[in-house]
Amino acid sequence: MNLKTILNLYCKKSPFLICAFLLLSVIGLSQTKIPIGDKKEPKLINIKHAKRLSYDKSLGIDARRLIGDVECEHDGAVMRCDSAYLFSDKKLIAYGHISIIKGDSIFVYGDSLRYDANTKLAHMKGNVRCIEKDMTLTTNTLIYDIGNSVASYYDGGKIVNKENTLISKNGHYYSASKDITFHYDVELTNPDYKMRGDTLRYNTINKTSYFIGPSIITSKENYIYCENGWYDTDKEISRFSKNSIIVTKSQKLYGDSIFYDRKKGYGRVTKNVRIIDTTNKSIITGDFAEHYEKTNKAIVTQNAIFGKILEKDTLFLSADTLFYEKPDSSHSYVKAYRHVKLFKTDLQGMCDSLTYYTHDSLITMYNSPVLWTKNGQVSAKLMKLTTGKKGVKYFELLNNAIVIQKADSLDANKFNQIEGKRIEGFITNDTIRKLNVVGNAQIIYYVKQKKNYKGINKTICSDLTVWFGNGTVDRATFRNKPESIVFPLTEVNDEDMRLRHFVWLESKRPKQKSDILIR
Repeated sequence: MNLKTILNLYCKKSPFLICAFLLLSVIGLSQTKIPIGDKKEPKLINIKHAKRLSYDKSLGIDARRLIGDVECEHDGAVMRCDSAYLFSDKKLIAYGHISIIKGDSIFVYGDSLRYDANTKLAHMKGNVRCIEKDMTLTTNTLIYDIGNSVASYYDGGKIVNKENTLISKNGHYYSASKDITFHYDVELTNPDYKMRGDTLRYNTINKTSYFIGPSIITSKENYIYCENGWYDTDKEISRFSKNSIIVTKSQKLYGDSIFYDRKKGYGRVTKNVRIIDTTNKSIITGDFAEHYEKTNKAIVTQNAIFGKILEKDTLFLSADTLFYEKPDSSHSYVKAYRHVKLFKTDLQGMCDSLTYYTHDSLITMYNSPVLWTKNGQVSAKLMKLTTGKKGVKYFELLNNAIVIQKADSLDANKFNQIEGKRIEGFITNDTIRKLNVVGNAQIIYYVKQKKNYKGINKTICSDLTVWFGNGTVDRATFRNKPESIVFPLTEVNDEDMRLRHFVWLESKRPKQKSDILIR
């Protein structure tokens, strides 16, 4: 006896029984879980509630129409809507006041929904919002992977999280790791700064942004560019790498890697460091630097070089450590410590330590400094230089001061020498033109008539003034009882004609810019 015959028999004998059977069948559709098939098969969509249920034959045998306060469940996600079509308990098309709730933390809303139980992908359109705690994502189209709790959009979206607002063309939110990745036209806005880039990953737990590709951060204090790095938006600390740069109102800071603390205004830079002062036309390079933004200070080490752009040349100086400070817009200075060397095309120098006040062009060299100018050498215990637009224009020598000049470019043993307590010199076109010697003045110079040397003048006096021309002594004025002796060239040995502090240091002279890094 088949099922149809049994039903007919029961209907004839007990109409009440068949009515109860049909009623229980309808109730079962709304309250009983649909059986799960083979374990390899995906779970079926479970209808939790609907005010009305009907079959739509035009869409197929397995198509059902759910209307009014519809609620379905699949794989831990509850889906609600005004109305829906359910196909074979595996595919759902829903309309009106769509909401998806996953656990007790993720809420997704929209105007329409297509859901596939096989892939567990929910396609939502129209006024889509994805909310998790204090974060809200809004977009027009969203793909929500219910199984992996991943939300993605590809047609523009905006995420608001407390003080941060982020927009981009594409985005993916991974609920498990609390990571959000953004692609194309990414823009993060905060009351204190704005970030723009190509690709950004943001973690909602540690409040950290990770930059991938060209990225720009702008604020009232500075402009930051990098092509890789991260930024902790809560602690306001960051690390930028790959062509990284921080630009302030008066400075530019470059480096392969920059660690930056925005609250403290502190930056630590490694490899290929460059600090450019745009107002004073100067640059500091090295392989390690610490920069203090609030006080405008920087310490640079490891192949540290300071460069000052002049009218037609650049003055470079190197040291083990360079300390740079710019207290205001009109004042700045550099301090150099240990193994200091200077290089300009026609001017070089060396000393143990140095200070350079760039705003008034004053350089002070300490601990037996030496300065070379074309065919001359200047040395003392302490030296002060005043630079102009083209280079050094004035110097002052204190204690053991001596000026040495080659008298003959073809004879390595002939030197004009001037010594005294204090010497001040005037330089034009990187050549010494005039010297004033004050106190214990002494001079040895080769007397030249026309093209030939006739003798050697040795004079001792209190003070003297010397003028130079054509690379040699042109004339001299002696004061306060000078004592002079002129020796015939044939009666003296050039090497015997040396003043007390004579030391010719040509071998230590930097011949090119790269020499200033040689220790």
